[in-house]
Amino acid sequence: MKKFIVLLLILLALLIGSPAASALTLNASAAVLIDATTGRLLFEQNSHEALPPASTTKILTAMLALESGLDLDSSVTLPDDFVNVGESGIYLEPGETHSLRDLLYALMLRSANDAAQAIAIAVCGSEEDFVEKMNQRTAELGLTESHWRNAHGLNAEDHLASAYDLAMITKQALTIPFFNELINTRSWTLPWSGNGYDRVLYNHNQFLDYYPGADGVKTGYTEPAGNCLVASASREGMRLIGVVLNCPDQTHYETMAQLMNYGFENFQPLLVGEAGKTLAKVKVNQGELREVDAVLAQNIIIAVPNGSKYSADLKPELPSALTAPLDPQTAIGSVSFSDDQGHKIQTALYPKQVVERYTFGMVIMNAWQCFIGALL
Repeated sequence: MKKFIVLLLILLALLIGSPAASALTLNASAAVLIDATTGRLLFEQNSHEALPPASTTKILTAMLALESGLDLDSSVTLPDDFVNVGESGIYLEPGETHSLRDLLYALMLRSANDAAQAIAIAVCGSEEDFVEKMNQRTAELGLTESHWRNAHGLNAEDHLASAYDLAMITKQALTIPFFNELINTRSWTLPWSGNGYDRVLYNHNQFLDYYPGADGVKTGYTEPAGNCLVASASREGMRLIGVVLNCPDQTHYETMAQLMNYGFENFQPLLVGEAGKTLAKVKVNQGELREVDAVLAQNIIIAVPNGSKYSADLKPELPSALTAPLDPQTAIGSVSFSDDQGHKIQTALYPKQVVERYTFGMVIMNAWQCFIGALL
């Protein structure tokens, strides 16, 4: 019944559509909508006010785990003095062992607070050191409206984040391929040793199933924070990130639908760079080819206002020469551009094809082919 009501509210929001920005007032204490590629601000409502973020905190926790370099299949064993913080969780106990991958699914689908604790310990050795890393990483991103006191988001004095900071943290997290896979997963099965059955984790984010194009990211709720939602949605390659904080009476899905509707109705996708299209050629030393094409691995699509005449000026940044071997999976340079609001975007360039090193055997073979060709 609850899912039916959520679906009904979102369908109603889709049918009604969105008013102009000046007339759009959302049923939330704070809200923001940005372009996931550029960070361009599309809409804001008290977006710089620091508020309790509840479990949307776990976006940063997951991002730090994935940035740590730890193998997703590495084992995480809880110390003997582990104290489960309780509330939403997967009932972890001291001495229990899980892969980092399983803990991340528990974190982002089940919103498990004990998984957040376990991840913090795995990454930094203690929850306290992990919290320090959370605040340090936020500062590195140039964000000043958040302060973290734990890895899970339960109420704590001065554990606060603005809607804007949450959106920008999410923008950074979305650059990690596995994070995208994680937040768009509907269910995950977790082994539960000694219980005769496994734990099946279901994604709490109902927005994934009810809003066209929704592809992430995280819900949150505590009594002081109210209902919170960070969401992403994509249409025609244009991806938006929305944040709504402190929505009353389970209205966060409906409110997010209104916010996303506004974005998709008032902004259009612009293809700035096409995957596989040659942007520059680079000389190759000691390779079977003398030069290689530098290309994008994925399309670059940004949000611009409807009717915009903006045209991007792509500026490749590449070395004067490369040395073989070259692999299309390894970046060889970058390309940058600025949107019409001055947001600078930089992304990697890759060789269009494999270039093998020019070996002595290749030299002999080439000479032989030239010799045979001269005889014919």
